[in-house]
Amino acid sequence: MGVQFDLASITDKLADMEGDEDVPKIKLGDASCAAPFTSKLSHVAAITHIIRQGRCTLVATIQMYKILALNCLITAYSLSVQYLDGIKFGDYQVTITGMLMSVCFLCISRAKPVEKLSRERPLGNIFNLYVLLSVLLQFALHIASLVYITNLSHIYEAPGPIDLEAKFEPSLLNTAIYLLGLSQQVSTFTINFQGRPFREGIRENTTLWWLQIVVMEDSFKLRLTLTMIIDFAGCWVIEVICKYLFADLEPKPMVTRGRERREARRRLEEAEKAKNLENAAHANGDSKIKVQ
Repeated sequence: MGVQFDLASITDKLADMEGDEDVPKIKLGDASCAAPFTSKLSHVAAITHIIRQGRCTLVATIQMYKILALNCLITAYSLSVQYLDGIKFGDYQVTITGMLMSVCFLCISRAKPVEKLSRERPLGNIFNLYVLLSVLLQFALHIASLVYITNLSHIYEAPGPIDLEAKFEPSLLNTAIYLLGLSQQVSTFTINFQGRPFREGIRENTTLWWLQIVVMEDSFKLRLTLTMIIDFAGCWVIEVICKYLFADLEPKPMVTRGRERREARRRLEEAEKAKNLENAAHANGDSKIKVQ
């Protein structure tokens, strides 16, 4: 049984295959689509701008994770353990706390990158010993401060019966925990802020009575203030020590080798420049002697 070949159809298919193998024409804009980023500038300054913005974003992301973690842990303790102990907060207190938190977040979001690139590199991820240990130790210190002030307020003012459904009434315990909580919120933002300080001053125009604060004895105010200071200073010390011991901020060996070569080349150029100046000074001195 014979097989008939259609020479015309075979030729057309071969022509189509050859057409498919042609090199595609490059159009304007294809390089921009394939590039990681594009810039209209005629120099490479855009690269440093992108690195600065990227570092600023990375540092802001890590600090936000730390701040949110601490705030969530403190809030969870307040809404569970302290609520069962009869510690409540008034509407004005919660409103002022929320406003203060909003202002702090606004200040953080307005932070700008520095003009000069630093030799240190930011942390690449949040899952490292420095971040975890710093958050846990700061939270432990906050809890210890809250427990101490709670026990101290029970000494100065006898606790009443716990009624979870009762209407809120300001008390010494509520005032102390509220002030300490505000201090902890501010310390959380201040201590864990990464980078150059860029915070606007927070001014409060309302009086203390709007905060629903009761009158306290001098000895209790002194101990409360000392507890706030110790809590603030302790968290700062924890952050500094953990960052110094466990934060990997050193650049990669490739970067350090390049830095060392640049420093060596710079020292060599300075030595040659000093030698040339010295030779020029000697030559001028010899010429003056010959003239005399």
